Amino acid sequence: MYGKQLNKLKEFFKSPHIQIALATGISIVVMTYFSKRVLQEPIGYIQMAIPPFIALVYENVLNKFKKKKVATAWYWVIAIFVATALIIVLHSF
Repeated sequence: MYGKQLNKLKEFFKSPHIQIALATGISIVVMTYFSKRVLQEPIGYIQMAIPPFIALVYENVLNKFKKKKVATAWYWVIAIFVATALIIVLHSF
């Protein structure tokens, strides 16, 4: 009974759309936390929109280059997290 549900859950998280959505959501939560609690000034709207923009670009690349290496989800997940870190670090100066 639980084996089938666990397999469905594993398949759910293997979807590149879900991986990108989770990475974007985590990125937004982290930037919001740093903007409200850690940084002296809040992060602007344009900077907060960069990780979702990367996710949007990924979706377009995935539709255009379905089986190519550039459409690998983990490359884009790392790009979202690096962009988030850069936004936080560069905004702190």
